[in-house]
Amino acid sequence: MERMTITGDVSIAYGALMSGVAVSTSYPGSPSSGTIEYLATLAKKHGLHVEWSTNEKVAFETAVGASIGGVPALMGCKGVGFNVALDPMMVANLTDVGAGLVILLGDDPGAWASQNDQDTRPIAWGAELPMLEPATPSEGIEMTRYAFQLSQDMQMPVIVRITKSFGAMKEVVNLPDIPITSRVTPHLFERHVMRWISLPKNAVQRHHRLHGRIDAISSNYETSSFNKVTGVGAYGIIAAGMIFTKLMDVLADVDLSEVSILKLGTIWPLPAKTITDFLQSVEQVLILEENEPFLETLIKSMAYDAGLRTPVHGKHDQLVNREGELFRWQIAEALPKFWPGYSPAHMFSPEEEQKVMPSEAGLPENCPYTPVFQILNELSESSGLSPVYVVDPGCAIKINTPPFEILDIKYSMGSSIGIASGLVLAGVTDPVIAVVGDSDFFHLGVNALFNVAHQGSNLLVIILDNSTTALSGFQPSPNLGGSELGHVTTSLSIEQIVQACPVTFAESIDPWDTTAARDILKAALTRSGVRVVISRSPCPYIESGFCPGYKSDESDTIEILSS
Repeated sequence: MERMTITGDVSIAYGALMSGVAVSTSYPGSPSSGTIEYLATLAKKHGLHVEWSTNEKVAFETAVGASIGGVPALMGCKGVGFNVALDPMMVANLTDVGAGLVILLGDDPGAWASQNDQDTRPIAWGAELPMLEPATPSEGIEMTRYAFQLSQDMQMPVIVRITKSFGAMKEVVNLPDIPITSRVTPHLFERHVMRWISLPKNAVQRHHRLHGRIDAISSNYETSSFNKVTGVGAYGIIAAGMIFTKLMDVLADVDLSEVSILKLGTIWPLPAKTITDFLQSVEQVLILEENEPFLETLIKSMAYDAGLRTPVHGKHDQLVNREGELFRWQIAEALPKFWPGYSPAHMFSPEEEQKVMPSEAGLPENCPYTPVFQILNELSESSGLSPVYVVDPGCAIKINTPPFEILDIKYSMGSSIGIASGLVLAGVTDPVIAVVGDSDFFHLGVNALFNVAHQGSNLLVIILDNSTTALSGFQPSPNLGGSELGHVTTSLSIEQIVQACPVTFAESIDPWDTTAARDILKAALTRSGVRVVISRSPCPYIESGFCPGYKSDESDTIEILSS
């Protein structure tokens, strides 16, 4: 037994290790990458396979295959990555999963490192996948272990949802020794007729079975230690996961004799009896959650079904903000509107919880992207052209800041080439330039390139290869070979993939060789058809793992000292 300080990210990794996880897959994205990176440090010692997959769909498919093959598997993704993996998930909920499969879902309330302010809980609810949310690192360990066991028992993928604030939280815990055993042993595939096959002839039957499993999980949640009621006051507060921890920070040293608090750790399916009993025990309820009124809507529905008229407050009546991260100062502001007797023992202000978004900083010194856009700007000005820039997520989004301020359109990973092609089809006569990073290209951009090469278009695709996934934490991209996360990988050639497509122009440049780069970019800018330019120069900050202009966020770090 070792006593040590761990973060929320690390707690999920330890819970997975204690559950015998043998395969862990992910695509880089905050929050969730921290768990995968920590598992990678233990891969050799514990015999794990840990990989950065080319995208989240492939990561999920690899993990579900490992689970079907007989070993527990963990798949990590952020909210927008969950969207990418949703297609196979909507089959995995109908079939069995084998040894156990847990999805680590990192939501990003406030869009600190995402292109949207997405709440993935309603999507997971629509996918009919059970979901848990830990409040502290110690609970993260136990909840992950429980999730693996639940997945194996119910033969379903189980989601453990975290947020950026949870990942940064610190707690002193007692970690048991994890035995070093062989996690993967060669064996023949164990076949079962129709167990892992979903077809029109059995899909509805399997859907009915899924509902039975969800009902069983809901009954199981009724006795879960992850749900806990404290206090017997007339004012009821329901808070889940990390928001419960924030709430208890706000209520530190406050007289709680008038309040009753229900901490929820089982997010879906909700434990109906636990919740309705709580509603009956109080005069009114405030529901604290981030983003959408997910819990609030479901709990109001439960109250209606139970014939209860307990007033339920939250986002619908605007006691709590609906968009972005829910900060402690916002909780402190909401409480007196609901509970007149609330008197804060500590003051919370917006300044305490301010954060810096990476996209707000411009391209740093020595960034290999800078000369590319400087040359394009100069060529455009001298030719009287006004290119439309469509950019994938990544460092190139920083061209929306000075001195460039030329970014026109930015959606999601892999979207720039398709959107650029749509602009051309719509009759846009300005030069259309789609900008893709190397990791973006392998993630989903390559599929869009296949489409425009096949359909034909008139646009310029610039692939910026800086040999890393910088905005997500400097993870390697598939064009690199060598040792990665404890095992050897094979490099993939962007040039060979592009050359396999019927494009009209394909060249590579060194952005720092400005004379040669200018000639190639000028030709690419003025020709017609699908043109591709690959700009290759490594990011100078790979070694340090820190890009100037980015600010390390400690403002959301909570330290809990466990007994």
